[in-house]
Amino acid sequence: MKKLIAIAVVLALVAGVAFAQTANGIQVQAWGRGAFTPLKVVTAEQANGEKVPDAEDDSFAGVTPSWGAGKGWSNGLARVDIRINGNSDYVGFGFNGTFENYGFNDNAALIWAKPFGSDILKLTVGQFVDDTLRGKIGNLDGGFSNFVLPNTPEEDAIFYSFAVGAGRGSANAGDGDAGFMISSAPIDGLFFGLLVKGKINDLGTRTATAYRYMQLGAGYNIGGIGHIRAQYIGGWSGEIDPDNKDYQKSVAAGDDYWYYEGWALDDDGNPKGDWVVPGNGITVKSGSIQAGFALTAVEGLLIDLGARIWLPLTFKGSDAKYTNGLDFSLGAQFNSGAFGIGARVDITKLGAGFQVNSDDKSEFSSETIIRVVPTFGVGEATIGLDFALALQGKSKDNDGKDVEKSGGSQIGFGAFVSKGLGNGNIRAGLSYTLPPNNYDGKASGSGVFQIPIILEYAFF
Repeated sequence: MKKLIAIAVVLALVAGVAFAQTANGIQVQAWGRGAFTPLKVVTAEQANGEKVPDAEDDSFAGVTPSWGAGKGWSNGLARVDIRINGNSDYVGFGFNGTFENYGFNDNAALIWAKPFGSDILKLTVGQFVDDTLRGKIGNLDGGFSNFVLPNTPEEDAIFYSFAVGAGRGSANAGDGDAGFMISSAPIDGLFFGLLVKGKINDLGTRTATAYRYMQLGAGYNIGGIGHIRAQYIGGWSGEIDPDNKDYQKSVAAGDDYWYYEGWALDDDGNPKGDWVVPGNGITVKSGSIQAGFALTAVEGLLIDLGARIWLPLTFKGSDAKYTNGLDFSLGAQFNSGAFGIGARVDITKLGAGFQVNSDDKSEFSSETIIRVVPTFGVGEATIGLDFALALQGKSKDNDGKDVEKSGGSQIGFGAFVSKGLGNGNIRAGLSYTLPPNNYDGKASGSGVFQIPIILEYAFF
C-alpha cells in the first residue's frame, strides 16, 4: 500500500509539472526498455559431452529481462522510468523512479549545490551517479549482446562511474544506500571527484568504513585527442589484523573484507578455517586503482581502454596473500557511412590468487570475453551481426603449473535488425548460445535459442 501511495504521489507530481509551465529549470524526462521473446528453446542438459539421462529440450515464451539473459534487473519486467530534474545556477535536484517494481534507479534522489554558481565547486548528496569519467563504450548493440552471451561487461568495466544508491550504485562495495560527493571542474576538460558512501541513522556508517570505500578520481579531456582518467576505488587493502580494534568494530557493524555467498560454515556460523579462503562463495572487497584513456582523435573512430589493478591483502600472523589481480578492458567503435563495427575485449583476474605461503604460486582462472558486432545500414533500418566468445583460462597449482582439468569456453552468435522510431527504436533478432565447454572441449550445460524483440523509448 505504501508503494502504491508513493507512486500515486509521483504521478500527481509529474502530471502537475507536465501541465504547468516548466519554469525555473524543471524538466521531466523518461526512458525505458522492454523485451519479450515469442520463443525461447533450452536444449537438453549435457554433462561431459553426453546428454544427461532423462533430460529433455524445453521451451518458453513471454517477457524477458530487457538487458538479456543473466541480467535480472527490474525483476525481468520492462523498465519504465520517469525522471524529474531541477537546474539553476546555484542549486538543483534529481529524481528517478521506476514503475515496473515501484522502485528507484540511477539518480534516485539527489540534491546538488554550486556555492559559487560555477563548476569550480559542486556538492551532491543523496542517491546518484556521475558519469563524467565513465567508460564510453557499452554493450555495442542496445542490449542484444546479453541474449547472445550472458553477463557481458558494460561501460563500467572500462572505467567505473561515481555511483551510490539505487541502480548502478547498489552493485558497489561499501554502504550503497546513500552518500555525498565533492567535485570540481576548474577549467574546461579537467574534472576531480570524491565520493564518500555512508548514512547516519540509528546505527550509522562508521567513519573508517565510509572512507575505506571512498572513490577518488580525476580526468582531463584533451581537445581533439582523447580523455585520460585515473581513480582510486576504495576497499580493504594491506594487512588484515583480527586483533585490531578498528577491524573488530567494522566486523561488529557488518563490514568485513569478504562477502559470504554460501560457503561452508562452522558451528558458530562463521566460514571455516583460520582465515577465509576466497573462492567457493567468497567475494573479497579489496580496493583498486583504475586508469583509462579514450582516443577521439580519428573521425568516426572511438577507442576506450581501461585497466584496474586490485590491491593485495595480507593477514597478520600468516604468510597468506590474496589479490584479485588485474582487469583489462578495451572497446572500439568505427562508423563510416552505412557500415559500422564495434568490438570489446574484457579480461579479468589476471594473476589473481590466494597463496597460503611464500612458496605457493597458485592462481585462479582468468576470464576473457570477446565480442564483435558489425552493422550495415539498409534504408531506414540497420542490420547487425553479433559474435561472442567467453574463455576461462587454466588455473595454476602450488608450483605455478597449469591445472590440467581447468578452463573452458562458451560461444554465442546472433543477428538482428533495428529501426529508429522517433523517440525510440525497435530491435529484433535471433540468437543462439552454445552450451559451455569444459577444459577438454566437451559440453556441460544447455544451449539456448531465442527470438528477442526489444522496444526502447527515450524522451530527453
